[in-house]
Formats: sequence, structure tokens, C-alpha cells
Amino acid sequence: MATLALVPAPDPHRRDVLEFDLGVLVYPSAAPAGYWRIRWFEDGRRKDTTARNREEAVAKAAAIVERLLAGVPTSRGRCRGSALVEHYLDLARPPARGCRWSERHREEQTAYCERFVLPIIGDVEVAQLTRSHFQRILDAATTISVADHLRRCLSAMVRAGLEEGLLLARQDVLRGVHWSREEGSEAELEDGARFVEEADIPTATAVHALARAAAESSGVWWRELQILLVAYSGMRWGEMAALTADRVDGTRRRILIDRQVVEGRHTLRLGPPKSRRRRTTMYPARTPLGVDLEAMLAARLAEVDARPDASSPAALIFPSPRGCWARRSNFARNFFHPAAAAVGWPRKASGRLHWSFHSLRHVFATWALAQPGARLEDVSKLLGHSSVRITQDLYVSPDGDLLDRFYRATT
Repeated sequence: MATLALVPAPDPHRRDVLEFDLGVLVYPSAAPAGYWRIRWFEDGRRKDTTARNREEAVAKAAAIVERLLAGVPTSRGRCRGSALVEHYLDLARPPARGCRWSERHREEQTAYCERFVLPIIGDVEVAQLTRSHFQRILDAATTISVADHLRRCLSAMVRAGLEEGLLLARQDVLRGVHWSREEGSEAELEDGARFVEEADIPTATAVHALARAAAESSGVWWRELQILLVAYSGMRWGEMAALTADRVDGTRRRILIDRQVVEGRHTLRLGPPKSRRRRTTMYPARTPLGVDLEAMLAARLAEVDARPDASSPAALIFPSPRGCWARRSNFARNFFHPAAAAVGWPRKASGRLHWSFHSLRHVFATWALAQPGARLEDVSKLLGHSSVRITQDLYVSPDGDLLDRFYRATT
């Protein structure tokens, strides 16, 4: 005969404890609207914290276990975003790639953090940081160039935060975070960012008109030379600003590029060229529209060489009105933009110029590639690109070449 076992009714006051690795325990709340408690041992001492509900308690417990496994103090999860920024900018922090930041790079990173990062996450606990916070940071960028630099800043900051234990890998705060380009936004891109379309390159007529207008509006004849030489030698802004007479070989039309002016927020100084690549570039005797570029530069060299020391800052080919290194923003405001407006350079819907000073570098690249017998690797060296691949991606349309080859092969 079967016996009937009496099963006790469940105790409504019983609380089941959730157990995690390393002895981390989660105690449910005693009251329906009460707090959950998380308890663990760290450095021989009992510690605890609370959570509003089960989901929050489980998430906090998992984060505690992750930090304990990594040997990181759990208290770092309660640090504010300002602590993450402070750690990222700390001069004593070991660099990720083994080389210390330059003064200019540190100033740039500090400026990005102060302008974009701290207003969003400065007062937020690092344990509470999510993708939405970093998306808001990136959305504040005004141009695609700023967004590109800011995205790299955030990537480096997150990497530093993971190494220090301020952030956890499972937070994954940057996945899917992208800047969406809006209509009319500025698109001054770094080398290698995208293929340079024909519309991005000023015509020879537009370049010559700009050069003449710069000379006429300033009353300085060599402003015309400045624009034309950049357009037909491929110098970057900082390289042009640092150019002195002793770096020019007028007999062979060669320019040695072994330094550039590095701009800080409040200082200017000499530094190595981009990617620390010393190179020699060249310029034509005459521009495509027949301007005697060789004679113009020779005349300017004669003026500069009359000074005592051709290798001193006083021997700059293109100095500022005060006779020292020129600053990009001052040049743009006082010479470039007024000249571009005078000759009717096209503008975007936002009112910004469609072509920038950096666009003059594209003029040289496409002109050099169009010369008979010009090789891609030679032009890449003249431009100072770190690899031929960058030159190819920027100035050689893979689709157009592919279609031409396929057309010939199937005719």
C-alpha cells in the first residue's frame, strides 16, 4: 500500500542566495521594493554593495568577479569618467607602442578630452559607461576629420582603461560607434582616408587664379610663388612653413623635406616630417599654364640668401608677416580665404570652401602621375607616403582600371 508523503508548503520568506565564482554572493531583497546585496572578500576583508533589482545585482556581481580574476581592485569600477581621462593623459603611463607622446600630440589629446569627452562622461561611473555615451561623444564632432581623430583618441583611451582595469572587456563601449557624415560637412581627410575624386582637386586655372589673388591682396609678390610651389611640389603645410633657403637646390629643382613646423595650442617648434620620413621632392621649371616657377623661386632665393645665415629661421622662404614661422590658422584667415573668395572658389552648403590648402597637394599628385613615364612608386616617394598602397588608394581608381582591363580583354 502506497504511502502519501506530505510536502511542506514553500516558505514565502525564504531567500535563495545566488553564488558566483570566487565566493561572490548575491542576497535577494527582504522586501519587494528593497535592495539586493552583493557580498565578497577582497584582500582578506569582507566587502559588500547593493543593487536595485536582480538584473543589476547579477551584472554587478559578474563585474566584481571579472575584476577579481584580473587582479584589479573592484573599487576602480566606482571611479568617474574623469579618472579614465586622467589616466589616459598621464605622462607616467607606459605608452602602447613604446614611444612617448610628442608635445603636440599630448596637447591635441588634451584638447579633444576637454572639449568632447569630459562633458559627456566626466561625472559617470566607469562601470556604468555604455556605447551610447561614446556615441554621443563622437556625434559632437563637427567634421569628418575631427571625427576621425576623435575616434582614434577614444580607441586609445579605452585600450588604456582596459589595461588599468577601469573598463571591462564585456562593456564593449566602442563596438558599432561611428560618426555619421551630415550633408554639407567638411571633408578634409588624412592621407589614405579615401579615394580623391576629380571634384576634390582644384583645376590649374583655379590654382593660378588663387595664387595671383593672394599676391595682389597681400601686396607681397612671393605669395603667388607660395601657392604655386605647394601645388607643384606636394609639400604639406608644416613642411612648407619650415622651408629655408638651404633646403632648396635651384639648379636641379629639388627640395629637401627633413622637418616641419609643429603647431601646439600656444607654441610653434620644428619637428621631423610626417611619419619621420625624410625625402626629396621636385618642382617643374614651368607650371601647366606656363608660369616660370624656376625663375620665381630663384628670385625669392636671391632675396633670402642676402640674409646673414641661410640656415636660420630668418632665412624662411615663406615666413609670417613678423618674419617667423607661419601659423596655419593665421595664414588661412589673412591670405588663403580672402584670395579664395576673391576668385570665387566653390563652397559647400555649409559655407566652407570645397577646396582647402591640403587640396593643393592633390594637384601635385595627379599632375605628377599624369607625366609620361611616371611610376606610381616614384610619385609615392615624392609625396612622402608611407607606402605605395596609400598613393594607389588615394589617386588610382581601381574600378576604372578594372573596367578598362576587362573591356580590352573581352573585345
